[in-house]
Amino acid sequence: MYVPAEGQLIVVIFLLYLYDCIVLAYRNEVVAHRLPSGYRVIFPRNNATFGRRLLIRLPLVTPFYPAYRLTWSPYPPPEGGATPDAATRLEAFRARDTALSSRLLPGTLLLAPGILLLMPLGLCFLPILYVLALLPFIYLLILFQLYQFARFHADYPLSREKLWLLAVESLICPPCAINLVRKISLHLPVPIDLVVFAENLLPPETRQSVLRSVAERIEENLLFVEDPDAPQAKQAQDYAAQLRAGTEDRIVIRNP
Repeated sequence: MYVPAEGQLIVVIFLLYLYDCIVLAYRNEVVAHRLPSGYRVIFPRNNATFGRRLLIRLPLVTPFYPAYRLTWSPYPPPEGGATPDAATRLEAFRARDTALSSRLLPGTLLLAPGILLLMPLGLCFLPILYVLALLPFIYLLILFQLYQFARFHADYPLSREKLWLLAVESLICPPCAINLVRKISLHLPVPIDLVVFAENLLPPETRQSVLRSVAERIEENLLFVEDPDAPQAKQAQDYAAQLRAGTEDRIVIRNP
């Protein structure tokens, strides 16, 4: 079946965007992305990819919000609850999350419809020259996004190589520029544990689901422990039981 060049280009645009919405995560990692209704936590699948990593597909309709990699520990936090600077680190995470969205959100709101809606519609119904006239505006938006990122790059502890890679990737492949907010946030170190994150930033129903999932994964790992009576194994067993019961209150950071 013959597919015109315009149709092939539309398919390429969406395939590139779909490919850019895939992230690989380790088994003890989750992806937490922010939605208007709050954070949503996605656990990796049990099927391994390349032996070590698991495949997670991020939602295709939320390129406007940050997404973060979070990990959990199989052992309970130190006695006395969270570390003294945990509240400070939590507030710093919230501030950086808000700042990242506000700085790059305006450009993303214009860039996503331009590439995923106007460009395909133009290729379907307008002469190619009219569609090509959209490209300068799209690249101006991409340059605006990169300028905003460069202005505040000191707030995002990414390596110089990663900064250049994101910039070059956005310029060479405009569909990848739509996900700039998510790709930046996915590479940012998060200074809090998943359980601390859940206890402080998730609603009760979601929190209990996340804690149960963490407990299940801790218990699965314990199946492969050589000595189930070892002190560390006992600690992990007790921690999983506490998470299932939802009694791990000492990790909650109460706001004054």
